[in-house]
Amino acid sequence: MSTEDRSAKGPHPGGVYRLDPGRPIDIGAVLEGLEDYRPRRRGWAWRGPLPAGSRVPPAPFGYHQISGSPDRSVPLPAASRYFWSIDPQPEVTITSEIASGHFEDDIRRMRMVAWHGADHVMVIRTAGQSHFDGLIEGTPEGVGGVPITRKQLRATRRALDLIEDEVGRPLNLHSYVSGLAGPEMAVLFVEEGVNGAHQDPQYNVLYRNVNMVRSFVDSAEAKTVMNSGSLVQIDGAHNAGATAREAWKVTPELLVQHAVNCAFSEALGYPRDLVCLSTVPPTAPPAPNVRLDLPYAVALRDLFVGFGVRAQMNTRYIESDAREATVTHVLNLLVTRLTSADIQSTITPDEGRNVPWHYNNVAAVETAKQALVGMDGLGDIVSLRRDGPLGRAAREIKERAVLFLEEILAMGGYFAAAEAGMFVDSGYYPERAGDGIARRLGGGVGAGTVVPREDDYWAPVCAHFGRSSRPADFGGRSGGSGSRTGAQPESDVGSACRPAGGCTLCRPDLIPYVDELDPEDNVHRRLEAAAARRPGGLLRPEVEWSGDGVMTLTLFLPAGRDLAAAAALEIAGRLGLEKPEVIHTHVMHPAEGTLVEVKGILPFGVDPASLSVPEAKNLLDEDTIRKDVAARPMTIVAATVGQDEHSVGMREILDMKHGGLEKFGIKGHYLGTSVPVEKVLDAAVESDADAVLISTIITHGDVHRKEMRKLHDLAVEKGVRDRFILVAGGTTVTSEMAREAGLDAGFGRGTKGIEVADFLVRARAAREGREVKGPDGDAR
Repeated sequence: MSTEDRSAKGPHPGGVYRLDPGRPIDIGAVLEGLEDYRPRRRGWAWRGPLPAGSRVPPAPFGYHQISGSPDRSVPLPAASRYFWSIDPQPEVTITSEIASGHFEDDIRRMRMVAWHGADHVMVIRTAGQSHFDGLIEGTPEGVGGVPITRKQLRATRRALDLIEDEVGRPLNLHSYVSGLAGPEMAVLFVEEGVNGAHQDPQYNVLYRNVNMVRSFVDSAEAKTVMNSGSLVQIDGAHNAGATAREAWKVTPELLVQHAVNCAFSEALGYPRDLVCLSTVPPTAPPAPNVRLDLPYAVALRDLFVGFGVRAQMNTRYIESDAREATVTHVLNLLVTRLTSADIQSTITPDEGRNVPWHYNNVAAVETAKQALVGMDGLGDIVSLRRDGPLGRAAREIKERAVLFLEEILAMGGYFAAAEAGMFVDSGYYPERAGDGIARRLGGGVGAGTVVPREDDYWAPVCAHFGRSSRPADFGGRSGGSGSRTGAQPESDVGSACRPAGGCTLCRPDLIPYVDELDPEDNVHRRLEAAAARRPGGLLRPEVEWSGDGVMTLTLFLPAGRDLAAAAALEIAGRLGLEKPEVIHTHVMHPAEGTLVEVKGILPFGVDPASLSVPEAKNLLDEDTIRKDVAARPMTIVAATVGQDEHSVGMREILDMKHGGLEKFGIKGHYLGTSVPVEKVLDAAVESDADAVLISTIITHGDVHRKEMRKLHDLAVEKGVRDRFILVAGGTTVTSEMAREAGLDAGFGRGTKGIEVADFLVRARAAREGREVKGPDGDAR
């Protein structure tokens, strides 16, 4: 299929819509002509790991566990200043779980996380959809997730195809196959190019009370269809850990649930590498979680060789503290690096306080990327001791799991065990607490709806579970029995539907497309509402939906938790925030104070046309600076002044190693830290310097402003103000602040040596009444 065939049409050059990295995605263009859109590919796309020792130029060090870098991305914050703007990517697929409730806002999040390293986007669906007994159409608004519909999937897959082209990396779309509509969802996913899905019959039985027989039959059909589209399937065993009161006690059961789904999937012909075990570390600090989680992780990987591993971050013990959640998640990533994973799922650090916000989706992805790259090659230098406590603990978990399975068999199988409440019991097997989930074989949703097929049953589709006998007059065997398990026999694959003119799995033109059904609850109305929130292109803060106006305040108040929370709400209200709500409190000391975070809606927007945005600096090139300094030698005196002991920032501005002033031939006299301003000026006079550079980091009592003012006043007092170019730097220093203090310039956080050198050369030239011109002859 050509690019033009699969791209959105609209008012764009050449009639083809492509993403411009400098412009927001046009949701209207994505929606246009959606009824004729077809996904460009089916099936899962894994990352391609690079050979051990591979480099990411121009970095001098090699990596042992990375994949190729995307064409476009946003590197980690430290990369642009210290590490050549490199953006190494871990070898494992990284997931971002997205749940705004509006698919059009989901798409914007997907673009953000793709630029930060995610290549697997899992669209959380609204919880109630598991209870539907059929597909839904249109694109209604969701709560805590988005309703999964054909239009939602098609628009999302189309947007991801565009984002793939933008970042230069395949992106996998993921959803859920569960509930009574599971098989229908599986067909929909294969038709619409979805690449992965959760599918586990035990989830339906235990957590949705779907009849056991119906659940396993539906699962067989769904898995067969999914396998035909090469979808990765992720099981649901992790839900036991999320449900149990003490998650670390259900680890033997988790292994059993994994085993049931793996064996069932393999019996249906699903290849092992596409069956991924959803494993979540069962504990979190203040428990000694690595010591408790690692044996379970080792046991799982010992037992399920050849199957995929989807390592998820812990959600069971997340509260409203984003810092606490992030630390827990980094410890989870340590377990991943000490063992293995094929897919690393991420959880946003704000999941314990609200529906995840889009910038926290990015934060979670960056936590995974940063931690995994930081622990690159850990297994080459650290090995797990199997001959000590770790080995014994892992063996014990496996033994308990085997005993669990043996008891299930002795009871008569899985259905009997489910009726007896064997699952999600809070006891550490073989201990039983008697609080497990019990289901009746003849009960639950959909009970009695599974019936035997007639001998001449024929399903004219490419992928189908169970007996399907093509009639003799359509090329079948007389009275043939067809396939009794899994899809049709290999000889029949792709031909079962041919006598009927094909099916939607092989002929997309047969797919019926239903647009919006509700004239009010639809994507077009939501886009209109978003535009109304930003009339004339006003800028408003947002966290969940476009222009939602939500912002946060962080306050420390010298009061206990309850009083501080009440005061924070009053402050937010007086500041004009609408619907203020406390989303986090953290007591620093019961009597000394509490940190409070409040969210609220800002009732106004800012007109971009009214803003004064500083123009980007047009710096001289390095050769021009060197030539000017070589022709007119320059000397500077530098020091960290007052009582300030910080030196790293000044060293980076001066030293050749960091691209500092030495690199350009500027001679520097560095006096050290905690130097009195008088001494700095005296040294400048003695060395006949051209400029004085001071660093002032400490800001208590505005000491940084006082030191800058002192430098200016003392230079005036000594009669040397016009002789020296005076410059200050520091993390909070700005050029405006420095000029207000009487200096010539100020430089803040992130300043590079070439920026200071550029200013010094141009400032000296201006004093001498000349211009410095670049290689193109233009004055800079």
